[in-house]
Amino acid sequence: MTLDKKNNELQCLERVIKQKESLYGEGRKIIDKICGREFDREDAERPDFVRYCPPESEDGKGTLIGIEHFRVDRLSLKKKNGKVASTGIATEKAVNEIYEKWHDKVIQTESVPEGVVDDIAKLVASQMQKQQQSSYNTLIKSFEYSLDRHLECVDAYRKNLQELSVGQYNIELALLIEIHSELRNLFINNQSGIYREKGNFAPIFEDMVRLMEEKVDCNKINYIILCMGGAIFTSELKVVAIRTEDIRKQLEKQNIAIYEYAGEDLFYSGFKASQRKVKCAPGYRIEGDKITFATKHTDNELSEQIILDRMFYSLRKALAYRKQGRNFVATYGTQMVLDVLGDYVAGGKPDKHGLFPILKPVPIEIFRHRMRMFSQKWQ
Repeated sequence: MTLDKKNNELQCLERVIKQKESLYGEGRKIIDKICGREFDREDAERPDFVRYCPPESEDGKGTLIGIEHFRVDRLSLKKKNGKVASTGIATEKAVNEIYEKWHDKVIQTESVPEGVVDDIAKLVASQMQKQQQSSYNTLIKSFEYSLDRHLECVDAYRKNLQELSVGQYNIELALLIEIHSELRNLFINNQSGIYREKGNFAPIFEDMVRLMEEKVDCNKINYIILCMGGAIFTSELKVVAIRTEDIRKQLEKQNIAIYEYAGEDLFYSGFKASQRKVKCAPGYRIEGDKITFATKHTDNELSEQIILDRMFYSLRKALAYRKQGRNFVATYGTQMVLDVLGDYVAGGKPDKHGLFPILKPVPIEIFRHRMRMFSQKWQ
């Protein structure tokens, strides 16, 4: 265990505790439990933290709560050895390096040095390329991979807690899952209607709930704590803390919605998006006090047919979710096609990606009007 990794784990735990005031009911009670002092032990691993929670009554036992942390990142790739690695961590390091390199020089000069602009432009281009080479399925596969790895060690975590307890304390175990979703400019479709979230939106997805329901044994793991945000965590975090008995019901009790996903990147299963041959070249323009960043994007594989295949694949998903009355999020392109052409889909014909939508004839005047209205409404 490196010092950096341990510091990152502690930072995540502290962020969760700071968010306690934004929680209510059961969620806040769970975070209260992990606010206690760290329990003294020789080997400060497996699980990552052990917090002492005082007894709730005079004749009761205190509780040792083990907390095992792991990170899930949409910006991930699968190595040849089968391991999954986060590329988002490199982005965080690059941001810190730019700050350390240029901070003193920037505050000492009236104008921004071109060197810092160049470094930021390279970082922006690199980040955009990582986003193009990841997908929603990358996030879900990263979630499953990390969850499986840590569930393999649950018995060892509980054994270590039992040895620390020596019968004096109750023991409980929590998973602290740090999720970097990096999903921006989404349309949220739920019972309240449709609205657009231009910043990062970090919902709990149906696929995540399904994996937790299938894999987490509530007899061994008592709590799941989710700390969710973008590629780089800011103050805009979402924290969810639940018991593991009937996870779906626990979320419902706290009025936490579960969302499906409909976006063109669904076209890329697993980690296939990381194999895309895309390039984002950095660029910028300095005009007095104004700095404009621009990247040159090239994709050697994206044909018109692939664009259509991706769009209609996600449209089919969105239409099904809307018909079923389910909460879902959609990318800009998918929402546009759904709102403009959705009611003209007459059915589907089989193709290699499932069912390719069959469209009824769309009068050009109606098509243009709907496109214009969509653009005006959501610009």
